[in-house]
Amino acid sequence: MSPESVSIQSSPFLWALSFSPVLVLIILMLGLRWGGKRAGPAGLAVGLGVAFLGFGMLPQELLQAVLRGVLLSAPVLYIIIPALILYHVADAAGGIRNIGWSVSEMTQNHILQLLILAFGFTSFLQGVAGFGVPVAVVAPLLIGIGYPPVQAVAVSLLGHAWSVSMGDMASSFQAILTVTDLPPHEVGLGIALLLSFAGIVTAVSVAHLHAGWSAVRRWWNLILIMGLITSLTQLFLAWMDMWIIATFGAGMLCLLTGFALAKFRRFQGPSRPPSMPPKPEEDRVRPVEITSDRRMSFSLAFSPYYALIAVVAVVTFFPGLHDLLHAWKLRVFLPEIRTPLGIVTASKVWHLAPFGHPGALLLYTAILGWLLYKVNGRWPRNRPSIFRATFREVYPTAVGIVSMTVLATVMTASGMIQVLATGAASVSGGLYPVISPFVGLLGSFVTGSNTNSNILFGGFQKEVAALVHKNPIVIVSAQSAGGSLGSMIAPAKVLVGCATAGLGGREGEVFRRVAGYCLVQVALVGLLALWLSR
Repeated sequence: MSPESVSIQSSPFLWALSFSPVLVLIILMLGLRWGGKRAGPAGLAVGLGVAFLGFGMLPQELLQAVLRGVLLSAPVLYIIIPALILYHVADAAGGIRNIGWSVSEMTQNHILQLLILAFGFTSFLQGVAGFGVPVAVVAPLLIGIGYPPVQAVAVSLLGHAWSVSMGDMASSFQAILTVTDLPPHEVGLGIALLLSFAGIVTAVSVAHLHAGWSAVRRWWNLILIMGLITSLTQLFLAWMDMWIIATFGAGMLCLLTGFALAKFRRFQGPSRPPSMPPKPEEDRVRPVEITSDRRMSFSLAFSPYYALIAVVAVVTFFPGLHDLLHAWKLRVFLPEIRTPLGIVTASKVWHLAPFGHPGALLLYTAILGWLLYKVNGRWPRNRPSIFRATFREVYPTAVGIVSMTVLATVMTASGMIQVLATGAASVSGGLYPVISPFVGLLGSFVTGSNTNSNILFGGFQKEVAALVHKNPIVIVSAQSAGGSLGSMIAPAKVLVGCATAGLGGREGEVFRRVAGYCLVQVALVGLLALWLSR
């Protein structure tokens, strides 16, 4: 970076100018409640204007930055869209509902039920779908088997958040790699380490939210087993560089562990002893009879996800097949961007293997899942188009992701990220690792997405790490971990959960139930990041 650009970065006016695109997003998404489809392009327009007028970027340089952003968003969308297609295949055949019903019939222990559904099943669904699907699916499911609506939404929000960064086939993880160019193995391991710690805290929090510390003390062994196995599975898979199934595998093993524990007589009875005083009326779980003419075995309901495990394992452990699928790649050369202020963005080659990318593996799995349901007579007739349903869900999010990715590349290429990083470093100094996950939380809270948070602030966090002389792996990992945990209080997800649970107008109640857990978990992650950075 040239001396001229360094002197410009010390200007308070330019710091405020650099923050203005982010401020616009905050005002539009929180104040006016715009979605990413509208707020993202508006923030991008402000960013382009600031880059042109305030930082002197020329039109051809802006076009190059925009092209970079569009191309960098493609791998993320290529994961998100097939993941939703796979989810809709399982949902259309009734597989998702049947998995939930099976749990309620296994045990009357509410702590175990919640650990399986609100912790394990939400993590599993986050691993294959994301987009608020875990909350939208599990909250009504819990209500259907007797849980109070506010509690059902709150535990679903709380239970899934720890798994978001490695969820949705690691799309958020892919996003942070895209904007930071840090080594994937180290970043994946850093994120998984921080979130595995948060996962254990989440298991405790789910039980505490339902029945307080008395439930935690009574069922500490059950909570510890489920929390440790689930969290360590994600950490192990990340260490093996199997990021795309890290959350998926952790959630699946949590389900299987819960099913195994439900066979023990000790965990089959009620979780509250008869001697305990009754809970308040609004928190009581009422038994509900489950009836359906579309029941299927758990194995059949789960069959598309067994297929996903098989597809990923075959491609991962057979090098010949892996090399074949990656033999042909799309490539685009992105030239160097050098602004009049001396900010340089190095040239690079963008590439994408369309047949070996995780999105392709999800498409192969969706086809296999459809065939399995079809052969077993479980595919419904006259089903609305899976692709139409996917497009309706993904279109608003895709616009937001593309526009925010472009905004991030424009802010980086123009020097805005460097300006913001310098200001943050001068204020926080050596304590910045504690703050870094709260930046991620802010991004998720504003945009409703850990992916968007990583895109928006990933480059910023890397720059601050260099300025405060901290390991960028730790800081960037804390960014993604904080954004993941911040998902539980993102207004967009709270609204989705309340809408599916029939709680329109009661979003504040749900928010208050989870906000404390969110802040405590993010603070603990910040302290752990501070310790790791030393």
